[in-house]
Amino acid sequence: MPSILAFPEDPTRYLVLERTWVAGAGYKIHVYEATTRGATDVRDVDSLAGADVVPMRKKLIADFHDLGLSAVQNTEGMTWGPLLPTGERTLILVSDDNFADDEATQIVALAVG
Repeated sequence: MPSILAFPEDPTRYLVLERTWVAGAGYKIHVYEATTRGATDVRDVDSLAGADVVPMRKKLIADFHDLGLSAVQNTEGMTWGPLLPTGERTLILVSDDNFADDEATQIVALAVG
């Protein structure tokens, strides 16, 4: 199940945290930027069957396996942190250890433009 976080200054932009776990492969964590801009508003549509709709778009902005972390954990939460001097916003992500000896609580901070 994904977690979704809205951009405070733009109600059409969201970050989506998608996570999976596969035995033998571990956790796969991806953060996407998604937007409703240009997508069809379907709030008042009874059925999408046969409807001409434009879906939301999303693009990958972070794959945890590419971040150089010592381990990729069960990341389950995200929130905005402070603005950086560069104008980017800090994104804080957190995992928990699931009360398991082979997992750890992990906090990751990323800069998002």
